[in-house]
Amino acid sequence: MKKVRLIVFAKDVALVNTIKTGLVRKPYIESIVTVTRPSEAENKLNRQTINVLLWDIDFAMPELRAMDFLQEKYNLYNVYTSIAASRYASVPQNGKNEFLQKPAVFTDMTTKRYFLTMEKHMDSFANRQRQPNMRDMIKMVDLNSKQKIVAIGSSTGGTNALESLLKVLPTDIPPMVVVQHMPSGFTKLFADRLNAIYKQEIKEAQSGDFLMRGRMLIAPADKHMRIIRQQSKLAVECFVGNRIHGVMPAADILFDSVADVVKNEAVGVILTGMGNDGARGLLKMKTAGCQVIGQDEASCVVYGMPKAAKQIGAVTYELPLDRIPEKIIMLSR
Repeated sequence: MKKVRLIVFAKDVALVNTIKTGLVRKPYIESIVTVTRPSEAENKLNRQTINVLLWDIDFAMPELRAMDFLQEKYNLYNVYTSIAASRYASVPQNGKNEFLQKPAVFTDMTTKRYFLTMEKHMDSFANRQRQPNMRDMIKMVDLNSKQKIVAIGSSTGGTNALESLLKVLPTDIPPMVVVQHMPSGFTKLFADRLNAIYKQEIKEAQSGDFLMRGRMLIAPADKHMRIIRQQSKLAVECFVGNRIHGVMPAADILFDSVADVVKNEAVGVILTGMGNDGARGLLKMKTAGCQVIGQDEASCVVYGMPKAAKQIGAVTYELPLDRIPEKIIMLSR
């Protein structure tokens, strides 16, 4: 397990106390230092082998350029935090940065919720370099196994629909990959919130993430996601490309890759949403031998994507939202 040596760039006493009080008990935390100026941070970085920078954008926005220089110079892992979710747009998108929305007021409840998400980021970093353990290896999907995966596409109303599924699906869900149309920056916040609430592992996907039982990977906003073969296992690749149907990520990209790589060992699901993204890809999945579920009109917020898929013959089963989880489990056995 990698040791974490942390600099906190902030003046917010409640924020600093939350981080220090919660993380000090973690066995991988080696040191926590608080600074209030970039020059102070650089001095600490020169004298210590700091590897994580956690900084409050609300406090540090004027220092953004200087701090960007520091994180590039010292090759740091960064956790940015702010009250405003829109500040995510200021975070450099280089694969080594995380964003965590800070509560406006630190109460017992908001502090606990905030720290749980912070803890996941630190745990992830500390374990990032470790080899997968035997339990993870068992959960991963081997190319030669008969483990079915579940690919889901959704848009308008889809966030609530996904929550409805997670509420009743078991902890040991089949490996799930999701395209949910959302504004830039919000898929990570959405995935982190679901992960804090529900029993399954839910995360915004990063290239190289393996498909595993018990895990749901949500495509990041402004990147397409597709299934790839990696080390004889199934993983995802997230990449910037042309918008399809005016959106990125596009469900069609994901569904096409499922049909090409996974063949008939998959279940496709199209949930509420505007437009026709996913219809063509689902038809390709069905042609490859996959079973496909479409949400029915009565339970949709917008009966666009499921309708488009149904009209071209891509849907095997059309069901109300509350019956979809049971069908997913039945078809993925």
